[in-house]
Amino acid sequence: MEKARIDYVDPFIGVDGENNCLCGPYLPNSIVRLSPDTLPPQLSHGYDSQRPIVRFSHTHVSGTGGGGRYGNIGITPFIGEMRLQVDGYEREHEQASAGYYYVRLMPEGIQAELTSTARTGCHRYTFPEGISGHLWIDSSAVIQVEGDQPGATTGLCIGGYLEKVSSTELVGRSDFRGGWGHDYPYSIYFSIQCQQPFSACILADHTGIREHNVVDGKHCRAAVSFDDQQIVEVKVGISYVSIGKAKASIEREAVGGFDDIRQQAGDVWEQKLSRITVEGGSEQHTTLLYTLLTRLWCMPSDLGIDDEYHGWVSGVRQYTDLYALWDSVRNANSLLTLIDPELEIGILNSLLDIANHIGWLPDAWIAGHSAMIQGGSSADILFNEAMLKGLPDLNYKIALAQMRKNNEVYSPDTWMYGRYLEDYLSLGYLSTHVPKNAVSRHMEYSYQDWCIGSLAESLGELEIAEQYYQSSTKLWNLWNDERRCFAPRLPDGRWVEPFDPAVCRTDSWNDPYFYEGTSWQWSFSTHHDFAGLIERHGGNQAFVEHLNTFFDNGYYYSKETMLHIPYLYIYAGRPDLAAERVRECMQTYFKVARDGLGDNEDMGCQSAFFICSALGLYPLMGQDIYFLVPPVFDSITLRLGTESAQIFLNIVVEGDTNVSDRTQNRYIAEAWLNDRVLDRAWIRHHEIQHGGQLRLRLSRERQSWGSSDLPPSPLQEWRNKKQTTA
Repeated sequence: MEKARIDYVDPFIGVDGENNCLCGPYLPNSIVRLSPDTLPPQLSHGYDSQRPIVRFSHTHVSGTGGGGRYGNIGITPFIGEMRLQVDGYEREHEQASAGYYYVRLMPEGIQAELTSTARTGCHRYTFPEGISGHLWIDSSAVIQVEGDQPGATTGLCIGGYLEKVSSTELVGRSDFRGGWGHDYPYSIYFSIQCQQPFSACILADHTGIREHNVVDGKHCRAAVSFDDQQIVEVKVGISYVSIGKAKASIEREAVGGFDDIRQQAGDVWEQKLSRITVEGGSEQHTTLLYTLLTRLWCMPSDLGIDDEYHGWVSGVRQYTDLYALWDSVRNANSLLTLIDPELEIGILNSLLDIANHIGWLPDAWIAGHSAMIQGGSSADILFNEAMLKGLPDLNYKIALAQMRKNNEVYSPDTWMYGRYLEDYLSLGYLSTHVPKNAVSRHMEYSYQDWCIGSLAESLGELEIAEQYYQSSTKLWNLWNDERRCFAPRLPDGRWVEPFDPAVCRTDSWNDPYFYEGTSWQWSFSTHHDFAGLIERHGGNQAFVEHLNTFFDNGYYYSKETMLHIPYLYIYAGRPDLAAERVRECMQTYFKVARDGLGDNEDMGCQSAFFICSALGLYPLMGQDIYFLVPPVFDSITLRLGTESAQIFLNIVVEGDTNVSDRTQNRYIAEAWLNDRVLDRAWIRHHEIQHGGQLRLRLSRERQSWGSSDLPPSPLQEWRNKKQTTA
């Protein structure tokens, strides 16, 4: 019997190490992400395979680094005496699938099962026969990351209340502060509905047990007991707005028993995963593809239209936990634009609505507030890409005005909004006056300037376009030609000495010059002028040698700012070497294992690298280009457009017939797009957005295919156009 797509999903891939992915159930872009939390200290997602399980909580981020956030409203089953503290459990037979999680908690032998809807967590606990079971409810639960400060860089409960309203229901509100990005407070409202009545209930606050039906404060807990109930089912509605909405979510979404809800979750995922159908790949590659697709749709959370967002009423669908665009812009948003454009349009309209209310486009948006800017304004890149790819139903004129504001208006708080403009506008570069990451910020600002110019040109604002294209040439003001890399400069123009482009001065987050990388690594991020980069290295062959040195000496690793680098061989006329390096990166950094990803997953960024590379169709952020490399599957069908659209792009792969091992076919020898010969290793979005067929013939031998028609480099095209008109 043929396996369904969800049968390939392995939620344990990437749960350990720095991957920080969830193994518990969630639905696409859901509010509830229900997952086990292990004994503190915790990672940002709350889980570690080597540590005991202490609870199952309902709100999580997935794949992020940084300080802890969420892990709220925790439930833990236990047996024995009623109490308000439970020790951690070892695990046995832990397993998971799309929308489902199971573990046997040892040594007590309690079976725990989890499933979920978009806004409801569903639990089923099976206690040992003949033994009364209990549930411990910790409404103050929150992720605790070692070394971070509770209430600032990691979470802290700062208040709330917990109320018993009947023998089957507890409700309440919990207030929290702290976590990555900002320390603004947020509130979680909840309704905990037991499907079997509990025989006893005790409530406690920070002082201990209280003889009341309600407790309040920073540490509200409850324990409920079930006599003669071997199986207990619990539904927990979660809301950011009210208890009433939490209850309504249970009534609307969590209809039926646990098995019904689990089946519905699986059906939702099977439908979502049908956006991509593959055949002929290995079990490992297929497992990674469909598992990582579920990660692509994990965040952000869809709050609906004037529904689960407390900040304002505007008639616009809102999203939260954009955590962060700086990561997802590298490739994940481009993949969504291709296979789920409705979601991408929704996210972009939400960003515009946020900017309309707070005055600035956010770079990250968490729990109703802007969060730390890691570079510039990544939204600038997304709006330009959306225009180039023809996404409808977006007000691009308003987007352009907001994008220009980042370049033209001094920010009141550069931690959360806008740019460091003083040096950028007066000196033409970010000098060492900028407190940290000056060079990498400068590089990002320059690319975002090009994106502003490109969007302006698309809108017919040619003078503005010319202004911003010229501004984007500031990129090279921090290029040190002697070192052949980007380097820091003092305000007086002198280069900083000593300077080692291979290392960070401090940790990679707080380095004064580069963020999460070194100069060697960042110096490939010239997205609007790769031709200029190649020229400064001495031409195609010299650039190829530089790339080879970079990879062979171990400077590359699977970091979001480096994921495009193996594709740069194509700009130097060597698609064959791009094919080799991409496959090498996939094999090195992506495995069916609990630590199977090369780095933080980062809101679909790692996932999109593997997915797009496996499909042989990799996007360049902010532009309308896809690079072509050999796919790992024989047949691929992408369903494009809206959910109801029947638009299909078929990628068909043929290999040398005399090669028994298909994996030896590592190079593209010939290509046809809709039966027209394709002699380049890149295509534009408009060439595939209406569907069709891309046919590839692969070979085991290196080929010259795609070596002469190189991808466009925007600044080079702009310069050529200026010279022609002059």
